[in-house]
Amino acid sequence: MKSSILFLVHCEEAFRVHFPDKMFPLRLRRACQARKYDRVIALESKIDNDNVAIQEITDVVTDKIDFGWGYEPECFDQEEKEFVIPTKSCHEYTWIPPEIRNMNLKNYKVFVGGGCESECLQDFLDILTHLGIDYQKVKGYIF
Repeated sequence: MKSSILFLVHCEEAFRVHFPDKMFPLRLRRACQARKYDRVIALESKIDNDNVAIQEITDVVTDKIDFGWGYEPECFDQEEKEFVIPTKSCHEYTWIPPEIRNMNLKNYKVFVGGGCESECLQDFLDILTHLGIDYQKVKGYIF
């Protein structure tokens, strides 16, 4: 049986106003504590001090990856440009972080939540699709 991994895109303090309800952090925490997922990875934008994983889940997050938005091919040297891909979101492009490139995600059952569904979450889904990774969106974790 494959291990499960949950990616949480921008479940950050700065975006708390966009959470679907006040119970969102608690539901997320309970699911992680119930060991529904073997790994929980927070994708943090780190734009400012409020753009890190929300306090309620920091102890259940097993890894963190820097992942923002606004990536353009011109932001990268020639070697990294091959990892800048078009996205269906309003951001136009996204970038595949090295941590994601180096994971063998085909060995996992991949779950995804967080993020504004039509923006940053879409960027991450486009990355997974580009890499040929099957995933399941967890509707209750999307804002």
